[in-house]
Amino acid sequence: MFQTLARTRIAAQFALAGALMFMVPAPASATAFLPDGTYDYTFKQGTSVVANSSVTVKRTGSVISIHESQTVTQTQVGAVQLTADETVLADSIQPLSFSGVTVSSGRTSEVKFAYTNGSGFFVINGERNSVPVRMLPGTQAMLVQDQSLAMSFLTLPSVLSVSRAFSITTVVPTASRTFLMSVDPAPQTKPSGLPGPDVGVGIASPITFSVWFDPTSGVVDEIDVPSQSLTINLTKRS
Repeated sequence: MFQTLARTRIAAQFALAGALMFMVPAPASATAFLPDGTYDYTFKQGTSVVANSSVTVKRTGSVISIHESQTVTQTQVGAVQLTADETVLADSIQPLSFSGVTVSSGRTSEVKFAYTNGSGFFVINGERNSVPVRMLPGTQAMLVQDQSLAMSFLTLPSVLSVSRAFSITTVVPTASRTFLMSVDPAPQTKPSGLPGPDVGVGIASPITFSVWFDPTSGVVDEIDVPSQSLTINLTKRS
C-alpha cells in the first residue's frame, strides 16, 4: 500500500483476496475508540521519515468526527499536503462520510464518500459516481482506508471489537472502489518499546499489517507494515 508514497497520488489500492474462513476471537470487553484530543504520528520507511500526520478526534452526540492533516515529504514532486475529514457512528464506528483534499505541485484534488441506510456513493472533484457503494458479500463491517492517512488504521481495533468481523469491506474513495480485507486471527508479534498493556490486531490480506493499541483507551501507538518496512508511531498526544 505504501510503495506509492513516492508518487503524487499515494493510493492505497489494495488487491482483493478471499475472506478467511474463521472468526476472530471475541475480546473480553469492547475496545473504545480514541478519546477526544489530538494525536501526532510519524511515518518511517526504514530509518527515513516519509510523512507526518496530526489527527484530531471529537465527539458530538452519536457521531465521532476525525480530522487529519498530513505532509508527505518523500515524493518525486516535493511535499504533498493531504487533509481529510471522516465521521463515524460512535457506537459501531461505521463510516458516515469522508472527504479528502490532496494538494501537490499547485494542483488540488478532492474526493468524497457518503454512506447511509446501507448504501453510499463517491464524489470525485465534484462529479458523483453513479455506482452505489454497498457492503461486499461475506463481510461484517466497513471502514475507510485512503492514501497514506493514519486515520485509515485508527478505527480498525474498535471496528473489529464491536463487529467481531473476520472480513471487512474497505472503502477507498481516491480509487472510487471497495475491497475485501481479511483479518488475521493469529497472535501478533509485539514489537519492542511499546507500552506493556498494548495488544495487537492483524490483517492477513491483501497486505499484511498490524495495529498496536491500548485495549482500555483505544489509543493506537504503532502500526507496522513489514512488507514495506513501514512503521507509523504515535509521537505526541494532547
